Amino acid sequence: MFNIKFLNIVLVSSISFSCFGFSNLKPRLSDGEGALHVKGTKDKLSWTKVEGATEYAVIPYPGDTIYQARYGQDPGGGMSQFNSFPLPEYTTYTNSIEITNPRSDVRYLVVPCNRFGCADGIISERIHASIYLHAIEELSYSKGAIYPWESSTIRWKSSGAHTVNLLKNGRVYLTNLPKNGSVPVRINENTKYTIQTLGVGGVRTKSSTLIYKHAKIEDPINDSGYLMPLRNLGIDIIPRTLVKGNYRYLFVADKANNLHKVDYSKATPELVWSIPLDGKVVNKPLVEQGNLYFGVSKIDGSGAVCSLNVNYSTRKSCKTTTDAVIAGALVMDLYQGPNKVDSSIIFVSHKGLVLEYTSNLVELRKTSNLPASMLGKSIVATPAINRREGRVYFQYQDIHSQETKLTSIKFSNSGGSSAEPINPGDPGVDPGDNPGGPIIGPIDPPLYSFTVPLRALSNMELAELNEESVKIDNMFEVEWTATVQDAVKQPGGQHE
Repeated sequence: MFNIKFLNIVLVSSISFSCFGFSNLKPRLSDGEGALHVKGTKDKLSWTKVEGATEYAVIPYPGDTIYQARYGQDPGGGMSQFNSFPLPEYTTYTNSIEITNPRSDVRYLVVPCNRFGCADGIISERIHASIYLHAIEELSYSKGAIYPWESSTIRWKSSGAHTVNLLKNGRVYLTNLPKNGSVPVRINENTKYTIQTLGVGGVRTKSSTLIYKHAKIEDPINDSGYLMPLRNLGIDIIPRTLVKGNYRYLFVADKANNLHKVDYSKATPELVWSIPLDGKVVNKPLVEQGNLYFGVSKIDGSGAVCSLNVNYSTRKSCKTTTDAVIAGALVMDLYQGPNKVDSSIIFVSHKGLVLEYTSNLVELRKTSNLPASMLGKSIVATPAINRREGRVYFQYQDIHSQETKLTSIKFSNSGGSSAEPINPGDPGVDPGDNPGGPIIGPIDPPLYSFTVPLRALSNMELAELNEESVKIDNMFEVEWTATVQDAVKQPGGQHE
């Protein structure tokens, strides 16, 4: 029990310790501290724990004289309202107290102390017990299930609490939050979030689980309505290579290493021409600005990147590559400041060599290697791309865990040294359709980007990334990596 009034506490602490340099060791209040006082047959007080405090003095004052006490004026004159009957002061070592037989118009000042002195007091907010409600009214998500590249916003509403915290899987995540608020989050597994409110009467919680949606390997999806007519033409097609060149023509490769152009505008599709290829085409070609782009895998392990005009040409233009090109091509827009100035065609060899060409494939603009940590097995899946942002999503087999991974890589897509950064929240022009990749999402831009992977990198992976960063010359940066779940492992085995 304290035997001195509050003003004396402050005075003693300043005389005893300030001259010794201990004043900065006293408890310090921040903007987040608060106290509640439920007025009833008993006075129940609860307050935010103050860092550095080992005990609390709870000092009663008559009515509004508490403000004089809190801000350094002598409230003694007001004590006559109590007919000189002394008001007891209280000491507690926790952040709550229950006071029996309280005066009707008493107010309380909660003063955090330690052996070095006391801080300023916290004036308790008085609430009548008949209207008091300590409750969590809402806990919700903007999205209840999210992919690795997405975020969800947690929203909450509460009342009657002096402290609001957010827990993540049972551990404190954010503290001293407003009673009503929101915060965006990203996850890499199913995550349980809990709003925890502290007030008179104890602690209340409300929880909800945010679902992590694994990136999925999509089975080849083609327009099955065209498959039988094409087979009726005697073409032993590779279904996943089927692509519409425009409103009139289809293109498809066959197992005998030929590329076929088919007029499907007629009641019965007609073969326009067939041309031999130097190797196999196994992924859907890219159609861009009236041109068809595709990679070739040759029997000797080398490859080629090719293009031809959709409407007129019967002649393909190809460039030989040292390694096979199995994944489909991508198109990425180039910007000078906010303006689009050109486009690049990007191919990735099965060994992870990135080739950036001009749209006519005449000039090889840049080459680079994907990080070594991505190259456990061949790059065979066509990436997905947000061409406006230059953000590409690669699917590959992890060299260590043998799990299928999805990695976001940000390419440098400025058209010149004076280019300004692009606002990642602005989708700009329509990024277009998925260019034939087997990855579900994410074609629209993520809500925001970040450069820390969703899982911690091992020392070996970190060394590999540092080694590769010397080679890439700022062509791209790895943003994040997430585990991919095969379609057969999805709940129910069905695609969403």
